[in-house]
Amino acid sequence: MIARSASTEIATVSDDTRDFESSFRLVNRSAFLLARQLGRTTEESMDIVQEAALRGWRYRSTRSGDFRPWFLAIVYRLCRRPSALWFPLPASWDPPAADTFTSPMDPELLLALRQLPTRQREQVLLRGRDALRARLTSRLKEESR
Repeated sequence: MIARSASTEIATVSDDTRDFESSFRLVNRSAFLLARQLGRTTEESMDIVQEAALRGWRYRSTRSGDFRPWFLAIVYRLCRRPSALWFPLPASWDPPAADTFTSPMDPELLLALRQLPTRQREQVLLRGRDALRARLTSRLKEESR
């Protein structure tokens, strides 16, 4: 009887791992883009998404509701923290390369978005991504018929 409860517990943790991993794979690109739109560099954005994944895994039992908004809220909170600009690097390290991230968005649209208050800009971007995802999903369903 003890062996059954122990194996059941292991199976539950294993299923939770797969569930978390598959949910994370679906949202990690959006999380990266959210961090970029909040003004972080490419490297900082990757670090923030990784930190958010660790925090999400650590506090996965506190989640209620869908994974996507929960995880993006973690990324948002991490982006709002002040970055540690005071961290000294060894003199032997090379300076960081220029940020080469380019956006396929219209430059005028980006300028207009940057003039919005931060919370409104984030809301517009998240709604746009969700609408695009819905259109792509419906198009893929139509093509598979």
